[in-house]
Amino acid sequence: MDVEGLEFPEKLFIQSYDIGIILGNALDNAMEACRKLKAEEPGAEAFIRISSFQKRELFFLKVENSFDGRVVRRPRNELPVTDKADRENHGIGLINIKSTAEKYQGTMDFRVKGRVFILSVMMKNERREEDGFRSDR
Repeated sequence: MDVEGLEFPEKLFIQSYDIGIILGNALDNAMEACRKLKAEEPGAEAFIRISSFQKRELFFLKVENSFDGRVVRRPRNELPVTDKADRENHGIGLINIKSTAEKYQGTMDFRVKGRVFILSVMMKNERREEDGFRSDR
């Protein structure tokens, strides 16, 4: 796991709980994908890279991981389907990440580049009235 590129701005207005939801779900998915890859192909390289940066008021978080290269998408939905047997209790990680990003007027996206899954999250890092800060100050 490479986290050298993971940096947080000095003034982070995104609640730590929400950062935990995003990183927790992203890392859970990435570790599961790496475990599955190593079980199918013991000689395959398994890795997870986490990086972040801030540009103006936007905070970007990226998680890249190796995986077997197979993504099954739901019909009429942009998010992939879980491959776990217990679909009733799994498959909500990306939904949680997306809804948390949207809480900060942001978004979540992913792309596949060969056998690398790349998750990108963008959020506004600014004071929010919902957190007890008034915007007129």
